[in-house]
Amino acid sequence: MKAAYRPDIDGLRAVAVSAVILFHAFPGTLPGGFVGVDIFFVISGYLITGIVTSDMHDKTFSLATFYERRIRRIFPALIVVLAATMFVGVHLLLPNELHSLGKNAVASSLFSANLMLLSEVNYFDIGAHLKPLLHLWSLGIEEQFYLAWPLILCALPRRWMPIAAGIGLVASFSLNVALASDHPASAFFLLFTRAWELMAGALLTFLPSQSRAVREAAAIIGIVAIEVSFFLFDAKMTFPGWAAALPVAGASLLIMSEGAIVNRILTLKPFVGVGLISYSLYLWHWPVLVFLQIYLFRPLNDTLGLAAVALASALSVLTYFAVERPLRRQSRVFPIGAAMAAGGLFGLYATFVKVPDLPGPLQAMINTPDGVTSWRVHECLLLDGEDGDFRNCSETKRPLIAIWGDSTASALIPGLTKLQQNHAFGIAQYSVSSCSPLLLPAHSASRYCLEKNAEIVRRVSEIKPDVVILHAIWDAGDSATTIKPTIDALRAAGVPRIIMIGPVPVWRGGLPDIAVAYYRRYDSVLPERTSQFVNGSRDDKIIEGIAAALGVEYISARNALCQTDGCLTRLGDSLTARDTVHLTSLGSEYLVRRIAGQLGIE
Repeated sequence: MKAAYRPDIDGLRAVAVSAVILFHAFPGTLPGGFVGVDIFFVISGYLITGIVTSDMHDKTFSLATFYERRIRRIFPALIVVLAATMFVGVHLLLPNELHSLGKNAVASSLFSANLMLLSEVNYFDIGAHLKPLLHLWSLGIEEQFYLAWPLILCALPRRWMPIAAGIGLVASFSLNVALASDHPASAFFLLFTRAWELMAGALLTFLPSQSRAVREAAAIIGIVAIEVSFFLFDAKMTFPGWAAALPVAGASLLIMSEGAIVNRILTLKPFVGVGLISYSLYLWHWPVLVFLQIYLFRPLNDTLGLAAVALASALSVLTYFAVERPLRRQSRVFPIGAAMAAGGLFGLYATFVKVPDLPGPLQAMINTPDGVTSWRVHECLLLDGEDGDFRNCSETKRPLIAIWGDSTASALIPGLTKLQQNHAFGIAQYSVSSCSPLLLPAHSASRYCLEKNAEIVRRVSEIKPDVVILHAIWDAGDSATTIKPTIDALRAAGVPRIIMIGPVPVWRGGLPDIAVAYYRRYDSVLPERTSQFVNGSRDDKIIEGIAAALGVEYISARNALCQTDGCLTRLGDSLTARDTVHLTSLGSEYLVRRIAGQLGIE
């Protein structure tokens, strides 16, 4: 027996996609808007399970027909968005960015966008904000679910189906909780750690109908749970983990509450209308936002964010009426299969396309040595939940200077190593990506960061350095209160001299991208100094004030790299930064040479 169309679910889709778009286009407006994706997962689990089980009940189910319908539903709009994204990417992206875009386009055509993105998770890879297809990780998870779950249902008697869904939910949720803290990327991107959200929706298809009073109460609790998630969650929390249970439970309660007052509100035309185009809107919104930021080299203000949302909405409406709806009704899948193949080939082209030759000086800038090989990644610079005890990260020479901080602290190593050629001192390197040197829970200190920082304090106590340098891209929420335990621990360890080095300039969009775009727009090489495309000095002043309050020395990296006519972009044909914040080898050498006297190295 076919399930009746439920407009309230389209209304719930509208809530989910609107939350995601608000989160991306207007940061801070809806800090937990990213949970809209989790709501989509619950909806998908419910609808797909309902389709399969109802067809099986009617003895009309066919795997081939099911997959054909999924292809007609997913791929027409997807291929259009992929093709448009590739076209724009060829004109805006650097070769390595275009190569990544091509690989992700191919993966998106082969049901594995989440796996490709997981394979690219690396602190030194292209920033997430520069990946125009980043949002397709969720589509990869859904596609893999569509491939596997119907096969499982076909193999089971009906009485075992809810048991299988329950077991899948518990097992997947447990794996998610186990991995979320120490392996956040895997927990975020893998089907195995996200399947429980789809299984929550699947279980709803096996529940008996509830009384009106139960449905009204469930709907109210559900919408409150979703709203709490929207406003009390934020992107810095451990997620999915335990936290994801709240929006998933909220969406599940709303779906089971058909006919409740809240659900009837969701059937209003504005909600249903947005819900109908929600798939295309989700596909379009992120590439539009990303490309606009890449073009402008800065985050979007509210006006530009609104313009981007308006453009994405217009493209979505056009895609829905001109592509999605007509092809969804096609009785033959061959044309869509051909479109999938074309999308994959377009992605392959973008993966290997040769970008037009750039002038020699500009090409030299892009190829500036980044110095990462000297950072001792995975040993003295730990990444993304890696185990490590920094056992071999200290030299024996004296005086000994220990560097403690995030990956920007590791970027000082080439400069310090260069300085060793003419000065006698040793280096100890203790750095953890994305982890400021904090011992107290704060916005910029996850559990993993705190554990590794505690290990660093133990190492510092053992090696007794003469100087400890603290350097990081400090979080705006850090204060003297959150940094004081670090200073106290170093003093208790007998460190005679503590120096805080302020944050380096932050280049919006990355300095290599800026150099290429500047040439394309102005037909000239980026000037040696500029105040464009770079952040202001506010953070530097804040950290300087914190250092003064804590009674430790402060060195301004910004003052060394920036003057009244702007911040240093290049030295000859070599850029000073390899991305938004990490110094190149030459940039590191320049900075360390400028501050050597303040470090006591003459």
